[in-house]
Order: sequence, then structure tokens, then C-alpha cells
Amino acid sequence: MLVGRHFWPHACFDAAGFLAQLATDLYRSGVHVEVVTPRYAASWPERFHFREIPVHRPAAAPRSDWSMGRYVRHLTTWLKEHGGSFDLILADSIREESQAVIDAAAAVGVASVLVSAGWGDQSDPAWWQTSRSARRCATTAKEADAIVVKNAAAERMMIAQGFPQSLLHRIEIGFTSSVNNFEDNRAAARNRLAAVNSDLTTLPESEVVLCTGRMQKKGSMDLLASTARHLIANRPDLRFWFVGDGPERQTLYDFLRADGVRNSIAMPGSFVDTTDLMIAADVFVHGDHQGLDFALPSAVSAAIPIVAAEIPELRSVLTPIGKPIKRVASAVASTPPADASQNEAVAWFTPGKSKSLRLAIRRTLEEIPQAKQRALQLRRDLIRSRPQTKVVEAYIDLMTRVAQEKASSKSRIANDSSSIETAS
Repeated sequence: MLVGRHFWPHACFDAAGFLAQLATDLYRSGVHVEVVTPRYAASWPERFHFREIPVHRPAAAPRSDWSMGRYVRHLTTWLKEHGGSFDLILADSIREESQAVIDAAAAVGVASVLVSAGWGDQSDPAWWQTSRSARRCATTAKEADAIVVKNAAAERMMIAQGFPQSLLHRIEIGFTSSVNNFEDNRAAARNRLAAVNSDLTTLPESEVVLCTGRMQKKGSMDLLASTARHLIANRPDLRFWFVGDGPERQTLYDFLRADGVRNSIAMPGSFVDTTDLMIAADVFVHGDHQGLDFALPSAVSAAIPIVAAEIPELRSVLTPIGKPIKRVASAVASTPPADASQNEAVAWFTPGKSKSLRLAIRRTLEEIPQAKQRALQLRRDLIRSRPQTKVVEAYIDLMTRVAQEKASSKSRIANDSSSIETAS
């Protein structure tokens, strides 16, 4: 059983895409999977099927600290009632849901696995420092049977906070092979998108810059919006697609409209499946710690040229195993020269610097054929070094081993209790 705060149709949350992909891959590998997630509206059904996977929404989503406590209690009660028929319960983060998973798993005698979510300052270990209740989540997490970490930085942070090395299991982000970004697929994808939303209508020769994720302050979309006017001034047919939702959606729209670029941008909301978006676009922009679990790997799989902020976490995700990770430039460094990325599969820019982002996008658009070839090579390298099939196998191996150990321990305790009763 998989437990997560966000699942379908919350496509703007990267965690939702990661959990949906994990559930689908486990199901295709022959594992019986069911998903538990909160209900965000009274009209939402409490049970439905997602790609033949049963999804349960037993509790109302938390909207405040007070409702969070009620949500965790309701979720714990439901898991205790239904979790006994499963071998293992997995939480996709080490936040409030992890407390419900550990309590319920211990009560019904099944294994519990937690996944350390997020990257950088948005990771679970960083979130634990924000409040007393968050620190309780870290304390409770040490009672899990296993914890999955996706990168070395999170593993080091957890060890520094007292987590035993034996409890942590490293399973990195995997990559799949999507359809090739050839012109025929690109034209067909653009036609499909235009039929869905007229704002996504483009001419065949139009260049499209895509950015996905949550619309919030100091995110990728804020930075990209600040560069749009300058790029459009030099390339009038350039289009920007801001895909997602969030608290700053209206603010972002007002800013772009005030800049006079409303006709060159589209904000179509969230997409459950971003495949067509990735195929139809010419450049994918990624500027922060969001989206490293699903959105960025999806861009790699679609072989779309990537413009990314030069931060350690992005470097580690986009560097094939076996290749050295290059030193990240200082955030106050000067803008790199125009030929700095000729041998790079990704066009890097200085984090938070709109001028650096603008130059990286401009260089990529000026050499689109070469950028697409580098994107294809990056996909090949990452699929060879970190294929999604190996990631799924690692999850299955870990869950099988943990579940078997839990069952053996449960059987041993039962036998010991029976022996004591017989002796007495």
C-alpha cells in the first residue's frame, strides 16, 4: 500500500507524478498496489481506479495545523482497519503521513517503508528543522523498517541527525526512454495540445520554451517571467508555456500582462500527462529544487534541450553514474562565456540570475539542432547508467526483503508466546 499527500490529478506537484509513476511501475511488475491519498473536496469520490490501481481517499485533506491532527488520526485509523491485508505500507515522504504509516504498520504487524522526499532546502531533513511537530516526524521515522533516500546529500543529512546507516537505502532517480523528439511527433503533439487548449496553438516554426511546476514566489517561473520580455523582443514568434498551478498564479499572470507579452505566453493549468508538452516544446527550463523526482526526468526522457540552474542537486541528477560531477559555479559568478556549454549536455545558468538564464536560453535557441543531439545523448547516457527498470527492481527487492523480515519476526514472536503459554 502506497500513502501520499498528493496523487492524481495533482500534476503540478512533483510528488504526485513520482508516486503515480512508482505505483504504475510496481503494478506492471506484478506487485499488487493500492494507493491512499486525501480527499481535497467533498465532491471527490472516496474510491476510484487509476490505471487499474485502486485509490482510496478516506480522509479530508488538511488545511491547517488543527485539521492536520485530525487528518493524521483519521488516516491512522483507516490504515489500521485495512492495512493488515497488505505486506507493507510505504509513505512517499517523511512528514505527517509517515507517523500514520508507522503507527498503523506496528499495530497490524506489517512492514513500514518511508521515502525521503524533496531536494535541497525543500527536502524532508530540511523541513524537520522548521517546527516541533516536524521534528517529531524525524523522531518517529527512526522506528520504520526501512527508509529510501534518493541522493547522497539527503543521506548525509539524515546520518548527521542520528539515523543509523543500516536503516537507509539509497535508490536514485531513474530514467525511461520516451518517444523521440522528431519533427513529425512534434507537429502531432502540437496539434493535440491546440485541440485541448487554444492558448497552446502555435505555428509549425514557432519556438516554445516550457516550464512546469508550482507557481510560487522565488521559483523557476518567476525567474523565467522576468526574462520573457527581453527574449520576445529579439524573437517575436517565441512562445512561453507556464504549466502548473499555485498561489502566485494570478500575480505571475498580471506581471506578464503588464510586460506586454500576454499574446506570447500560455498558462493552461495542470496536465496529468506532460508527454505531449515535452515533445511539443523546444526548450525546458528548470531553475530550482522542485521537479527533480518527476518533471526533470520526464524532460530527459523526451530528449528536449534543458536549461537548468547550476546547483549541486541538479548536477547530480543530470550526471550519469561514472562521470565526475563538475564543480558548481558560485551564485555571484559572472555570466559564463557563450561557448561555455558547447561540450555540455545541459545549458547551465547561474541560479537566481535572469540575465544568465536569458543568455542560456538564447544560446540554446540559436543552436537547436546541436542542442537536440546533446539532449538525445544525455538521455542515452542516463538510461544506461540509471534506468527506471533498475530503480523499480531495487524498490521491489527492498520491499520484499523488509516484508519477509517482518513476517519472520512476527512468526518468531508468535512461536515464543506459544512456548511461554505451553510452559506455564
